[in-house]
Amino acid sequence: MKKISENQKHQFREEGFMIVPDFLEPTELETIRKICNLSIKKMENDMNSRGIKEDGINVLGRKYFINNTRKEFPELPRIIFSEKTAEVCKATIGDTAYLHNEQFVVKMNDDNTSFAWHQDSGYSVYNGGASAHSPYLTCWIALDDMHESNGTISLLPFRRAPSTGLIEHCWDSKMNAMVGYQGNDPGETVEVPAGTLVGFSSFLLHKSGANITQNPRRSYFIAFTPELFSYRDKAKGIYNSGEPLIKDGKLIGL
Repeated sequence: MKKISENQKHQFREEGFMIVPDFLEPTELETIRKICNLSIKKMENDMNSRGIKEDGINVLGRKYFINNTRKEFPELPRIIFSEKTAEVCKATIGDTAYLHNEQFVVKMNDDNTSFAWHQDSGYSVYNGGASAHSPYLTCWIALDDMHESNGTISLLPFRRAPSTGLIEHCWDSKMNAMVGYQGNDPGETVEVPAGTLVGFSSFLLHKSGANITQNPRRSYFIAFTPELFSYRDKAKGIYNSGEPLIKDGKLIGL
């Protein structure tokens, strides 16, 4: 079981993020990489069959956001709803955690795959139609060694951010993305080996650069919320995926 240190907990509280090295075991890493590759191929085949190059924020041959693959591959829920993932949630959002969503985020070789400064809750509220909510936890797991040249993420620590609350986001058609910050702070670049988990608040501003290497840059994104919340249009129901991971400190698991 992955134990989270007091220093990591303190960093999350004060800066809005923490880094957990070696979160994935080597066999888990290889399994998730294979699933990611299969999911990329499936999306590419679908877009080609429909004769399209863009589908929302997905751009053929450039960047992909592939949701809900856990429903197709049982290996993923075994990690999503594991004890070690529960420990990360307990250290950050508390003793109750529900799955918010999960997706692969992939950047292919392209000098136009940067992603603008945003908060994940900014996407939920200003793009997804979610109601106002408490911050949730994003677990960004590196499936490849992450560095500046392949478009790793950069984080803007709370102490340097314009706000630690929800910031209004606007759609930028040139970037094909929501934007929540246009300041000059470059943030802190996260360069970590494959298998590392970076946990950060959904109110933390972050961005990523372009992948100018010849290889895909693959990451796996899992988010958990301490409370379920709805769409602004309550008739649409609950916004989150909603499966419980822990309740009152007890692992619910699969």
